[in-house]
Formats: sequence, C-alpha cells, structure tokens
Amino acid sequence: MLSDIITPDLFAAALRMATPLALAAIGGTICERSGVVNIALEGIMLIGAFFGTATVLATGSPWLGVLVAVLAGVGISAVHALASVNLRTDQVVSGTAINLLALGLTGFLMELWYGHPGTTQPIPTLQPVFGFGAMGDGFLGEVWRWINGVFLSHTPLVYLAVIIAVGAHWAMYHTRWGLRLRALGEHPRAVDTAGVSVARGRWMAVLMSGALGGLAGANLSIEQVGVFQEGFTNGRGFIALAANIFGRWTPIGSYLASLLFGFADALQIKLQPFRDVIDLPPEFFLMVPYVVTVVVLAGVIGRAVGPAQVGVPYEKG
Repeated sequence: MLSDIITPDLFAAALRMATPLALAAIGGTICERSGVVNIALEGIMLIGAFFGTATVLATGSPWLGVLVAVLAGVGISAVHALASVNLRTDQVVSGTAINLLALGLTGFLMELWYGHPGTTQPIPTLQPVFGFGAMGDGFLGEVWRWINGVFLSHTPLVYLAVIIAVGAHWAMYHTRWGLRLRALGEHPRAVDTAGVSVARGRWMAVLMSGALGGLAGANLSIEQVGVFQEGFTNGRGFIALAANIFGRWTPIGSYLASLLFGFADALQIKLQPFRDVIDLPPEFFLMVPYVVTVVVLAGVIGRAVGPAQVGVPYEKG
C-alpha cells in the first residue's frame, strides 16, 4: 500500500496545494514586516478568485483573469491600508471586516451577475508549462518519471511562487527596500527620523500583500479548480497566516511552511481511496491539514517572535 501512496503524484500535488498558501503567506510576511497585521488574507484570496473567474467567464482569457485577480486583491487591500495606516483602527478588526465583506460581496455578486448562488460555470484554465512524455523503462526511466512527475508537470503560477519566494527573500535581506521594510516593523520612528515616510512604506507593503493574495486566489480558481465556488478558499488564508508565523516572518520560511501544509493536504486526498483499508471515517482525512496547522502553531507560538511594532499604529510626532 505504501508504494501506492508514496508516488510522484503525491509530491506534485503537495507543490500545487502549497502554491496558494505560499503566495498568500509571503504577502502576509511582507505586510507584517512593515508593522501591519494582515488577517484579511482569506478575504483577499476570495475577492481575487471571484473577480479573476468573472473576467475569464467574460473574456475567455485566463491570463487576463489572473491580472484582474491581482488588481482586485490590491483594491480590497487598499481598504485595509486606509483603515490601518491612515485611520489607525485596530488591524485585526479591519482584517476581520474585510473577510466578512468578501464573503458577502462575492455571494451578492454571484446572485446579481449569474442569477444563482453556489458555483459558476467552468472556465478555461492555465495549462502546464512543460509537456514531456515518458522515457522508457528501467532505472533511468523511473528517475525521469519522478523528475517529470514532481517538478515538470505544473502550471505557471506554481513556478512563479518559487521565483517570488526566492526574489522576495533576497530583496528583504539584500536591498535598501528590504532594510526599510524590516525597520518599519521594528523601529518605525527611526525610519521617520531618517526622512522616509512610514505611511507610504506601510501602504506599499499592504498593497503588495494584496497583490500576492489576489494571485493566490487566481491560482485556486483559474489554475486548480476551473470554477468559483462561494467560500471555497475554505480557511486557506488563515493557514497562510500560520505558515507566515511558522516560517518566522521570512519569505523562504513561509514557502517551506506552506509546503508542509500542502503536503498534509495532498496526503489526505491520496489516503481517501484507502479509508476502507485504514478503517477511518472520511472526515478524519479531511481534518488532517487543520490538525497539522493547530499542532504546528501550538509548537511555535510562544517561541516565535514577530516584528516588535506589528499591529501598532504609528503616530508621527
């Protein structure tokens, strides 16, 4: 049975499942490094997924849908930036309000535009970048089956997430932008004293977080599922927040933590056909990713130390 479970498909699915979590988690990392808590990732992903799907339904272009999903994520995150940075409201309350707004707004627009709640019509999706075939039998053929199956069978945003993780990590620790971003979350007054606008820096970080959240939503609807379903982010935004904490507020750490959660999700799907053999109810497998999230957070909370000024509004003076 183990050889039926440990296959290239399992690890390929883990990479796919990790992608929306990683994109949102890296966005959360950038946002929180600037000092703004972004609990709104769930709602941003939902808004991006909906408007991306609606665009593909209207135009037939998946790439245009991805672009609109990113812009929609930026748009809704601007509300969070305005509330958190300019109005200095409680950032958790602002993020929660955006999550509720996204849930209600997408349901309302489903009724208004398509005349029914639930699920949209299927849309054309982004296709895998590569298209290599098998390489015969034997040892080399088996090695190729694993390489091709695990790494070369994915759609564009899966590879883009890896590039973004590496690029964001490099930028955060090797550029002046990254130094200022980290300083915003640790010593915003020092940044202000140096003549750099704290408000502008935090706004940019929140908008970047929104763009990545929208991209995560597009990955779900335009790459993975091929439809939009009401509430189908299904807690992934909150798991992304957990990946951000488990990854110690670093882009690569967030990506690796997302891989852990993605593997747990892929494993529960892989185990579904074996539930009669294992003799456990299907609900047990469905809760595996969430159990992993709780266990990870229980082990990390208390030891992980976030940016000193995260969640603290900055007042110039």
